[in-house]
Amino acid sequence: MNKLLPGALALALSVTLVGCSKSADQGAATPSAPASSSSSVTTPTDSMSTGTADDSGTATASATRVPIDQSTPEAAMTSWLGSMVAGDGNSVCSLMTASGKAITSIPGAAAACGKSITPMLDQIKELGAAFEGLQINGATVSGNTATFESVTTEPALAADVVASFKAVKIAGKWYITQG
Repeated sequence: MNKLLPGALALALSVTLVGCSKSADQGAATPSAPASSSSSVTTPTDSMSTGTADDSGTATASATRVPIDQSTPEAAMTSWLGSMVAGDGNSVCSLMTASGKAITSIPGAAAACGKSITPMLDQIKELGAAFEGLQINGATVSGNTATFESVTTEPALAADVVASFKAVKIAGKWYITQG
């Protein structure tokens, strides 16, 4: 089981990234919502707050928000993976890129991404306990790109999960993208 967990989670994360990339591409191809609608994602700052907004803007108690930190590639990956296993699709999407842009900067993409991946995340939330106390150290940074192939992690199984992803720095913040 322990050897299957990283592989299964990495596959789920890859599928999620592909789904969000497609949502971002569709969001960019369709007209943006009227100015009175907001498609931006609010960055959570309190690890104890819970819930996400559904299509009507009403909060639901389906996800636990984790602190978001984009100051380093390791912090961004920790925030992204933590949000992933917590089932917080909106935070996951706010930490990702598509076509070299932050998803939140593409009109309609963040909302489409959150809507498309949240059901997938509900299926992997049970893996969250395996990532308690997540720490990632030693990303290889080259300019505005970082890889996670040589990181050390706690728990150790997280290293296999994050190895196939990379981080990119956009406007001073680190975001997660496919490797």
